[in-house]
Amino acid sequence: MRLPGRLFLFYFFLLLLRAGTVWSRTVRVPAGPVVRVEGTEVSIPCNVSDYEGPLEQNFEWTFSTSAGSYVRVLSTFDPTFTDPTFAGRVGAGGIQLERVSHNVALLRIRELSKSDEGEYTCSTPSTDATISGNYEDGVRLRVIPDTLTVRSTKGRLGGTRTLTEGGSFQLQCQALSGDSSDHTHLSLTWQHQGPEGSAADVLTLSHLGRFQPGPGYEERYSSGRVRLDTMGGDGYRLAVDGALSADAGEYSCVARTWVLGPEGWAPIQEKKISVSRVEVQPMGMNVTVPAPVVRGNAGEPLRLSCRVWHNSAAPVCTRVRWFLSAQQAPSPEERQELLGGRDPDPTHEGASTHLLEVPRGWDAGHYSCQATVWAPGSNGTWHPIMERSTEPINVLPNSAVPELEVSLNATLTPQFSEEPTELVCHMSGSDGARLSVSWYHSPSPESRASPPVLVGSLGQDWSVSVGERYTERLESGGLILSRRGPQAFVLRIQWTSNGDRGQYRCVGTVWEQQRNESWAPSREVASPPISISWEQEEYSLAVRASVTRAVAVSGGTFEMQCHVTTRNIPSPRYSVQVAMEPSGPHSGPQVLLLSRDGLTHRKGESFGKAALEKVKEGEYRFRLYQAQAQEAGTYRCSITAWTPGGGGAWREAKNQTSNPVALQFQNSGLMFNVTAHSDSPSIYHGERAEFWCIITLSGPAVDTDSLAFDVSWFAQRAGPVLLGGLGRSAQVEQKRRNGSSEVAIERVSAMEFRLRIFGTEEDDGGGHFCTVTPWVLSGTGAWSSQSALTSNVVSLSVRMDLLTAFKYPLLIGGALAVLVGLLSCLIGYCSSRVCCRARAAPEPRREHRRLMSMELD
Repeated sequence: MRLPGRLFLFYFFLLLLRAGTVWSRTVRVPAGPVVRVEGTEVSIPCNVSDYEGPLEQNFEWTFSTSAGSYVRVLSTFDPTFTDPTFAGRVGAGGIQLERVSHNVALLRIRELSKSDEGEYTCSTPSTDATISGNYEDGVRLRVIPDTLTVRSTKGRLGGTRTLTEGGSFQLQCQALSGDSSDHTHLSLTWQHQGPEGSAADVLTLSHLGRFQPGPGYEERYSSGRVRLDTMGGDGYRLAVDGALSADAGEYSCVARTWVLGPEGWAPIQEKKISVSRVEVQPMGMNVTVPAPVVRGNAGEPLRLSCRVWHNSAAPVCTRVRWFLSAQQAPSPEERQELLGGRDPDPTHEGASTHLLEVPRGWDAGHYSCQATVWAPGSNGTWHPIMERSTEPINVLPNSAVPELEVSLNATLTPQFSEEPTELVCHMSGSDGARLSVSWYHSPSPESRASPPVLVGSLGQDWSVSVGERYTERLESGGLILSRRGPQAFVLRIQWTSNGDRGQYRCVGTVWEQQRNESWAPSREVASPPISISWEQEEYSLAVRASVTRAVAVSGGTFEMQCHVTTRNIPSPRYSVQVAMEPSGPHSGPQVLLLSRDGLTHRKGESFGKAALEKVKEGEYRFRLYQAQAQEAGTYRCSITAWTPGGGGAWREAKNQTSNPVALQFQNSGLMFNVTAHSDSPSIYHGERAEFWCIITLSGPAVDTDSLAFDVSWFAQRAGPVLLGGLGRSAQVEQKRRNGSSEVAIERVSAMEFRLRIFGTEEDDGGGHFCTVTPWVLSGTGAWSSQSALTSNVVSLSVRMDLLTAFKYPLLIGGALAVLVGLLSCLIGYCSSRVCCRARAAPEPRREHRRLMSMELD
């Protein structure tokens, strides 16, 4: 039988993959020993990996004691594998072998006894072509006696407890774990189960001796209202102060035994008993005031009272706090706390009266009385159990604020743009009072939809503040706020612009001193509006965008021109903004700016390789090089005309947006985009450089197995220099770049390729980019190539390490200097001993003359 061509290639690929793969079977069970308590159960997992053969593997468990006896327990494929000594427990479900997955099985033994202690071995029958690895693994099981006892304490602490909300209760149980050869610890947890809920932990004394409050009890534990006390060696008492209605329900004591294993502490036994049931009856409380409205004269004493009633049977303390607010239903931040009278001592009385007395002067507003009932705790502290507030008392004093009249007139009115404007606001009828003024501007009387804009304010303490639009003009001296007298305020605009035309009004405010020595506004009066305008033709600005170069496929250059024409704008300068709104599910709008000074700015995720330049006056050109699919969308030009203003500043005259221009690619099939980047664009000499070439795909969904790529890496020198390439058949082509550096090209994933340069030198600096030729597998099994794509250029900077650069020259120079010095010393020594030795001078010859006798003469 002859196989089809594609099926033959598939089986041939599997044979090659199997021939190049090294298998090593691994069987693993948990690290031992595993410690459990008699009467509990144990689950031991067995995992096999790195095997050949069928996906689903079989398992066999055997048991051996310290005496060396070997007993078969269970098998996943042989029903006769079980030894007769275990047949009864296996048939009754006491011992089970559960398959968790195709390569994991779980041995579960219930009702452990001392006879179950021993070595349990998991083995897997071989399905491999060759024997490699381990085929069995064992773990030792230790069974310790059950010495944990938990019981409730007899006496008044058991049974059902009934208390009033805010009261206290205590519950106690006993838990003890006997001595064991293994190092075991005991933990105890108090649990609470409400009428309609599951059991929740209240407080735990862990096996390491730490207290752990349950969810929702952290704050009460920190404040001491929920505690766990130890009583003797085996007693544990839960104490709760300030009981809430949610504390009603069943309380249980849970004891656990912990053992330290290879992976840390783990619980091996748990026992739980019900200790008591707690019923919490709600406490009644009511806070009232005699009258909702109080009137009086300013400066006279103010006396307010509130009455608190509760039905607590235990002695409690009532604390009252008074608050003042301007609104009837304020937020906690808007309330001001006042000092009231002394609170009564703790008593059984269920009713008490509390007073607020203000000796002089009082403020209008809403006064409220907030009462809190405090109950004593078992440790001598007090805790709040209930809180109520009265309806606010509306205090209406007879105001002594003087009347106020405000008028506005213009002392300087502009006839043309850039001339000054001066407005004077007069206030009368408030002699001796503190005054402040605010100036407002409305663009035109017809535009009632937009509210007046704040120009500036001169406060009662001479502080100056302006609106957001006028901050720059105030700092540059274009806006001046001053005061000519106690009741005259001046607003001066040094250079009035067209945007300043409209209506102006001033608002005068009278301030009154409060009880805390602060000042608050008591009355506001607005002046009649005054109009500032002059005759002038409106500015006109027209913007038109057109495509001068379109692109058909990604990688081309898109070009668009923006034309602007103006009328009635003196000496204009333009700032240009090109914005793109993507047409697909890509990133947000991209913005490229050209300021009126010719500087280019980018905002957000701006264009990758784009340029915006001025061709001539009123004409601007936008170019997008190597356009990618994610850059397709709608492009617009937004041009702002600026005209010279007063003080040498520029002001905005008009803004206009052009018609939309679409960037669309003609190819409707698969579209590939190539991006190059490097995580380390600057490295030291000799280090390794890495570049990434990432390919993205847009268009219809396609399997990556149907795609292949020819990737080449280039470096920019005098021209592009090929560094190497990786063909679609995984063949690597490398080019020698210089005498020492080497490159490595590898495929990291289906759409990512990496270039590595080892031992970089100075010549390796500069730009690097990759070119990609996609290949697509058609339905007929043929590969077809697409247009080659070029990525962006990634720059690499190779810096010189001064220590490395001078280390070897300094070492070589020093060694040569030492060698030359030693050689010079040797030559000098030899010369002194051989060549320059002085010859010994002969002794002068002495003549011996004797005196002659006179007789010889």
